[in-house]
Amino acid sequence: MARAAAVLVVSGVLVAIAGATGVAATAAPASTRAGGPLRLAAEQQPAPPRGCQYRSRTTSVRSGPAGRRRVALTFDDGPTSYTSRILDLLEGERVPATFFVVGRNVAGREDLLLRMLRNGDMIANHSYTHVDLSKASAAALRQIDDTQDAIEAATGFTPCLLRPPYGRTSRKLLGALARRHLTGTLWSVNPRDFLRPGTAAISQRVLDGVRHGSIILAHDGGGDRSQTVAALPSIIATLKARGYTFVTVTELLGLRVTR
Repeated sequence: MARAAAVLVVSGVLVAIAGATGVAATAAPASTRAGGPLRLAAEQQPAPPRGCQYRSRTTSVRSGPAGRRRVALTFDDGPTSYTSRILDLLEGERVPATFFVVGRNVAGREDLLLRMLRNGDMIANHSYTHVDLSKASAAALRQIDDTQDAIEAATGFTPCLLRPPYGRTSRKLLGALARRHLTGTLWSVNPRDFLRPGTAAISQRVLDGVRHGSIILAHDGGGDRSQTVAALPSIIATLKARGYTFVTVTELLGLRVTR
């Protein structure tokens, strides 16, 4: 009786080795099967970034330059189970995004953060437990520092952007961010998707609000985000049809990424 074939994975390619005959059959890489997004083999991918440049002259931003038809899609409160679904969509459309990460959500989801960096997305700080940072108390500053530490430990990447939860900020907080080489990042388009107003409403609010240089706020955590996921294809397709290019917040602001 012929022995069962062994299966070997080499650089993402499945190779079946027949035990009885020694004949090998090679299957197509997973990235090219079933319409999956094109993914480079590990040895072909650029090294993931290690950090990004701090925007020293501006400690808080709401949008990027208006001179070019570019927008930045951002997601708050992850990573969660919805994050992988969003990444699937973004990768399939070759759209980068910026993820403002809650520190306590990192443990056990390190693979999602590494996936972001390897595929051109940007990771940023959104506090450790999603609390108001505006008083810049010692406890608030620990929230910032602990999230930086969690992201660095998981990925080797040091963020240069922070979005204060609820958009609540203050001069004292901005001073603390400057000392930590973090640029406060708010938004110019808010579809209020966290209230789950419906897929069509989320999509229409984004499309109505976008201008050149817009920073779009959306959520991949903090609750049921199925409506946000469902709205993304329409948002992306329509903005592409209007001639917009999607970029990360760092690219929108002209900040250098270090490797």
